[in-house]
Amino acid sequence: MLDKKIEQRINIKFLVKLKKTATETLNLLREAYGEDALSKSRVFDWHKRFSEGREDVEDNERSGRPVTMKTDENVERVRALARTDRRLSIRKIAEMLNMNKETVRRILTSDLNMQKVCASVNDK
Repeated sequence: MLDKKIEQRINIKFLVKLKKTATETLNLLREAYGEDALSKSRVFDWHKRFSEGREDVEDNERSGRPVTMKTDENVERVRALARTDRRLSIRKIAEMLNMNKETVRRILTSDLNMQKVCASVNDK
């Protein structure tokens, strides 16, 4: 089964060969796919690529940092650090592990089922 993004790119490529404009292509994709249609910017971007002679419908390989740092190893690192000092902030854990704060937050709340509990010193 084809990925919907790839399927739509194939259709964009076909519509470019039929000399349809980017706007016409967008309207036809929206008519066919409804809410699942690619965004306007994606349609215009792929329309331009195919108009310039691109043949491949797959994404180009990208270099750089992985999309997510949420790995089993990092979940364990966060767990171990959080257990050593329960008062550490998300920011501090992120700094200590050289990770993104949002990734640390997601690991703590989703993977480790931890939640922030505040207790005021003045509460009695």
